[in-house]
Amino acid sequence: EQTLALGTLPGLRFDEAQFEVKAGARVAFTFNNNDDMLHNLVITAPGSADQVAATALTLGLRGQEMGYVPEAGEVLFFTSLLQPATSETIYFEAPSTPGDYPFVCTFPSHAATMRGILRVSA
Repeated sequence: EQTLALGTLPGLRFDEAQFEVKAGARVAFTFNNNDDMLHNLVITAPGSADQVAATALTLGLRGQEMGYVPEAGEVLFFTSLLQPATSETIYFEAPSTPGDYPFVCTFPSHAATMRGILRVSA
């Protein structure tokens, strides 16, 4: 099992830009929202972070109740929409296909700067 931890920095940024895990590894990924606003963590299929973030913006009034996580095949793993000073750990098996899997906060207007890469290696 691989354990990862991610937090936030001022200016709508995550405190880490990249993680690496082995293909098929069991992962415990803790997201600490140590900021003063709402955030989530959404891991997407390669090359689809922009599309997922744009789709999240179209959720309208349902966005808040859905945690701004759209129902899309490109969404692989995600946390809840976290209140300030809270954290959540998600557990998953890393994809079996090596590559760069973007992670992003899909709360409105955060995706432009709150992103990084989960690199899956063979």
